[in-house]
Amino acid sequence: METIYQKYRPAHEILIEYYAYCELRKFIREDWEKEDNKWNNQCNKLWSEYEESSAKERDREENSKSAKIAKKLETMKLTEELVTKIKLRNRDK
Repeated sequence: METIYQKYRPAHEILIEYYAYCELRKFIREDWEKEDNKWNNQCNKLWSEYEESSAKERDREENSKSAKIAKKLETMKLTEELVTKIKLRNRDK
């Protein structure tokens, strides 16, 4: 036969269970922090490698002969376009 009353649990048993769960949470948190540090260190290492590689690639592109020639051609093209626009404006006046 069931009763409507809640089963009695002594306070000291509840307290023991509480501290057991708190301790388990602490262990899990410490394990997680160790793992997170490993992953974080790897991420930082990869990011620094990326920055170095990116800077080297940028320098290589900026200092290559083809890049210098492309810049000169671009400035020549812009200059030529500007000259044609000026000529068209002067002709329309």
